[in-house]
Amino acid sequence: MRKMISVRRSFQHTSKDYLVAKIIVFVLFALYVFTLFFAMLWAVNASLKSQVEFNQDVNSLPKEWLFSNYVTAFTAVQANETNMFGMFWNSIWYSCGGALLTVFTSSVTSYVVAKYKFPGRNVIYAIAIITMMIPIVGSFPSQYRVYDTLKIIDSPFIIITAAAGFGFEFIVLFSFFRTLSWTYAEAGFIDGASHFKVFFRVMLPQALPVIGSLFIVAVVNRWNDYMFPTLFMQSYPTLSSGLYIFQLEMTRGINYPVLFAGLIISVIPVIVLFVCFQNTMMESMSVGGIKG
Repeated sequence: MRKMISVRRSFQHTSKDYLVAKIIVFVLFALYVFTLFFAMLWAVNASLKSQVEFNQDVNSLPKEWLFSNYVTAFTAVQANETNMFGMFWNSIWYSCGGALLTVFTSSVTSYVVAKYKFPGRNVIYAIAIITMMIPIVGSFPSQYRVYDTLKIIDSPFIIITAAAGFGFEFIVLFSFFRTLSWTYAEAGFIDGASHFKVFFRVMLPQALPVIGSLFIVAVVNRWNDYMFPTLFMQSYPTLSSGLYIFQLEMTRGINYPVLFAGLIISVIPVIVLFVCFQNTMMESMSVGGIKG
């Protein structure tokens, strides 16, 4: 009887601690979300003001709602003689094309390393982990040397650098293929399928939810990346790098409401992408395994 009472008290104490932890985590995340929404609303408010009104009081509501700032941003915001229409197109092919190459090459390399036994596969996995530990700034000199040798700097062909096959996508897909039953592949081999056919027709389709989620994350990361395009794609500025360059070049006399309008325009595609595919990203966490 005493043991039951002791267990019950311990359970109640644990439940209270868990509830307190959940409340603390919820409050912290609520504060984080509030800061994000506040910054976004502040930027929207600033983008609807005139330059004179912005200089007078940056925190007040606009007396005249100038939605024309968003139209002006497409022509006034320029970087290296490229307006926002050009930046938008550069962001699309750089983000989508690079993400597609990254996810595809990572899916191939991770599948081979996870499912086939050959000498050096553990070394390959170790290299993938080590390369993720190297600081980005520390890898820029070697990157520039390689890109300069290949003559792809300031060229659309710079996108081939996304086909590395390692990185975060490799680690996630390696874990997925490692837990995926080899029974699927054996069934394909029994039917006479080759290794390539088993991968593309049997194994890869089961990883599509995970691949889709990784593709969305990769698109968002590359869309927001401004450092790489600024250094290696001077003639092809994206929205992120173009707005950054525009801000640097127009330090004096910059029209901040128009700049904020350009920033809001650059964020909208990312928000729409996440809203449309958030369910896909969550569902990808529970895929794989033998069913039936």
